[in-house]
Amino acid sequence: MRYRLAILLLAVACGEGAPPPPDAIHLGDMVGDTGEGMAELELEVDGALSLAIELDGAARVVEVWVASDDGVCAELDGVPAAACGEAWFRPRPIAAARAELALAGDGHALVRIWARGAPAPAVRRERSLVWTDPAVVDDLAIVGPARVLAAASDDGHGGRMLAAWLQRFATTSHSERAGPALFYEQLADQLGSDPASWDLDQLPFIVTGVHNRLDLAERSGGCGELRVSLASVDPIYAPFHLLFLFQQPAGEDDVAPDGSVHCLGTARRWARLAALDGAELTRAASAWLDQVLTHEHFLLAESVELTVSPWEWRQWLPGPSGELDNPPLFQTIDVERLDQAGPARDDFLAYVADNADALAARRADIPERFRPRSARVPPGAPRQTLDLDGVDPALLEEYPTLASEIEMAGCPACHTTENQFVQTSVERTFSDLYDRELTARGARIDLMNSGAVPSFVPFGPLSDRD
Repeated sequence: MRYRLAILLLAVACGEGAPPPPDAIHLGDMVGDTGEGMAELELEVDGALSLAIELDGAARVVEVWVASDDGVCAELDGVPAAACGEAWFRPRPIAAARAELALAGDGHALVRIWARGAPAPAVRRERSLVWTDPAVVDDLAIVGPARVLAAASDDGHGGRMLAAWLQRFATTSHSERAGPALFYEQLADQLGSDPASWDLDQLPFIVTGVHNRLDLAERSGGCGELRVSLASVDPIYAPFHLLFLFQQPAGEDDVAPDGSVHCLGTARRWARLAALDGAELTRAASAWLDQVLTHEHFLLAESVELTVSPWEWRQWLPGPSGELDNPPLFQTIDVERLDQAGPARDDFLAYVADNADALAARRADIPERFRPRSARVPPGAPRQTLDLDGVDPALLEEYPTLASEIEMAGCPACHTTENQFVQTSVERTFSDLYDRELTARGARIDLMNSGAVPSFVPFGPLSDRD
């Protein structure tokens, strides 16, 4: 079935001698089975002009852009654009038979109207936010360890990268961990002395989930991240969890006419997976992973392990020679060091005083000099908390949750909430916090698909900012 999007041009007030607008513009065959298409027209506006966008009785996601060097103003269904001259009306679902685009002013206007398909359904967690379906995560060809490691590595295989990575745990000066290095020795005994020849799908790791982090689009570039979590099922070297982060690329329908990236096309695509089950979902997931799981989109890896006590969290960036090494942890305060008196603490408290407002809102970028290269928490023991004694008491009274907000902006505080350090278990179940996060992420995507502008995404969890 093909849908027709007609743009009927009705002259409300045309100045004397102004050429009349065309009677109608039809997308016709440009709008195919998916309801996607675009119409473009150039108009001379002399006073006011009303354009009726007729949707042929089918609800549609509609996007409109009006550009004018002459300052023509635009309204869509009675809602004015933020400014005259160039107006972008973000994609929104329209169920009515028609929408009204009103133009006012004197001059030339370029109008583009896109049909972006049917309105997206409400997000379905197991389809639109995290995949744990065995048909997807147990299919080695779709997202097995070999495929993930190949995408993360420079050589397209990943064995050498993994071998060097596991050994690197034992040689970092800030924290030497023997467990992963011993794990490497065991793997070499089992799979051979040359890691480049290892069958990486024989590794004792399973994929525990594929995670949609569209909510990170504002700071990750592209349209957020797609993450693949793996967990060791080795009887000795566990718990040992790895997380691989890939950037989701922005599509044509994720970019506004001014070049800014809004990711509304990606939000619709994730939501539309809610309608799929069985083989349809597996094919869609496979196609999505084909697009994203590439070396070009690899961002970094993370490790969370208890091969020896305590728990330790690290992040790993690819180096110039393809090796992985761990930088200071993203947004994470080195509580152990900064709680101790000395110049580093004095520097930190001065930074807090100067940036309290942004820190309390979890908007501030934490400087690298305050961040550790790893975070360690003994199992079953309370985590050491940040001490802000020395900050002006009046400031602490103004921001009573300042210390906890600073900590929550980083990974360790979030992951130690409710003593559940790992958010996705080997059994593919979720911690209580992660369960709440999925609900918040789904609500955000639904809001984006409604045409509304969602609020900013703080560093740290979304669920306590709903």
